[in-house]
Amino acid sequence: MFNAKLIKILFYPLLLSLVGLFLQNVQAQGISANRSKPADDNHFSQDGFLKIDGTARLIIGLYELPTDDERLREIAQSGFNLVRVPQDINALDRVHQHKLYAWICLGSTVKLKENDLNNEQRLAQIINKFKDHPSLLVWELPDEALWNIWWSRHPWIFGGQQRELRKCIEQAKNQITDANTSKWLSLLRKANDYNERGLWKQSEEIYDTLWEELGVKNPHPNWKMSQCPDQADELTDEITRGCQVAKQLDSKHIIWQNHAPRNSVGRLHKYNQAIDAVGCDIYPAPSNPPTGHSDLKDTNLSSVGAYTDRMREAAPRKSIWMVLQGFGWRDLGEKGTTDSNPRKGRRPNFSETRFMAYDAIVHGANAILYWGTHSIEKDAFLWRDLMKVAREIRALEPGIIGKHPRNEPIAVADETFGSIDGQGPRLMLRKTGKDWILIAVNEHAQSIAFTINKLPKEIEGKALYRLYSDETHIVENKAIHDGIRGFGIHVYATNRRFEVLY
Repeated sequence: MFNAKLIKILFYPLLLSLVGLFLQNVQAQGISANRSKPADDNHFSQDGFLKIDGTARLIIGLYELPTDDERLREIAQSGFNLVRVPQDINALDRVHQHKLYAWICLGSTVKLKENDLNNEQRLAQIINKFKDHPSLLVWELPDEALWNIWWSRHPWIFGGQQRELRKCIEQAKNQITDANTSKWLSLLRKANDYNERGLWKQSEEIYDTLWEELGVKNPHPNWKMSQCPDQADELTDEITRGCQVAKQLDSKHIIWQNHAPRNSVGRLHKYNQAIDAVGCDIYPAPSNPPTGHSDLKDTNLSSVGAYTDRMREAAPRKSIWMVLQGFGWRDLGEKGTTDSNPRKGRRPNFSETRFMAYDAIVHGANAILYWGTHSIEKDAFLWRDLMKVAREIRALEPGIIGKHPRNEPIAVADETFGSIDGQGPRLMLRKTGKDWILIAVNEHAQSIAFTINKLPKEIEGKALYRLYSDETHIVENKAIHDGIRGFGIHVYATNRRFEVLY
């Protein structure tokens, strides 16, 4: 006898279970896709790595184009695959001879105002001239364009205007009463106070009054902090138009923007909409100097990872390209200048250079590019260190762009005297072929002992070799235990073939 009630009792729970599993699967796929998948699948892998001839590649780049071919050959042999070149066919030809790729900066021509036909024509001329060259890989937007809206006015707003006004008041002393002089000095102090407190409009109103009453023309009437947000909006619109035109003329190559390590995430997010690859430069070595490059709470070497996260937040589903330190701050000063403090402005050492590269990568950078090498000697330790790090990372490329584990491992630090609170190294675990690569980056300044848990069942009982050491760790209960130096890097692999000779 057919029992409809019994069928309902047995069938409905099964149906609900199947529906639940289906929705969980859909949701999981959606989360996975939204987590990292770039908008343009033709140009990028799911993790944001640029495809070259259809294959995802880790970009290791250099802003400098060496003048001699021997140095260019060294760069290529060390693992670099991208260099910046001027808008010159001969430069592209040189790069192509060494099987390298190039990027070209479009400059201010890419800032297109509405109906700006002249600039649009100049932009078209640049793109059409170079777009079919086999070594061209990337178009670059004007460097740090968004931040420069603010920074270009900074010296005037914080010092220049105040000095000029005080000079004008001093010059007017013989022509006016002491009362007027006293009033103007008082107004200047009040405006300066507002200015230092970030009350831009109040300070600007007083400065404008002083220029008017002194009968002197303000040399920079439009250099005002209160106008910067509107000017940033104008720039964003101009860049968006320029990117749209560039992509219409050339759909084969991507566009990337290097930002300064500044600006709000919201402002960056708005600016980044039309761009394919986004990153920022960050040069924190030596760690935590008196005046650092980072304006985050983290001013240490680990600010590289912090800014990589910030760029990912400001450019979701975009490829992340970070610009790292290829110089010492002292190298950028005038030749012959000295400082009594030998640490001030020194060049990064090998461990610092290595740390900054790996820190960017484990935080999700798809490219690392070095700026500032034009200011260092090519027999310097730093230059050699950059070549070493590039070779090491290039050897790990199959793992860096490799397959994610089903579940990410977890690192837990042992109890120690510092303010660690159990936070172990930051990890990246990837599979390439039959091999696994595990990168551990200690973002603490102090050494820690730690346990890595939840390693894949597939490597249970197998050896993880710590590369560039004689250590071997056997995975037991999906875990290994080790110790690491402050700002240290450990690379473990199931095969030593990922090591290179320095």
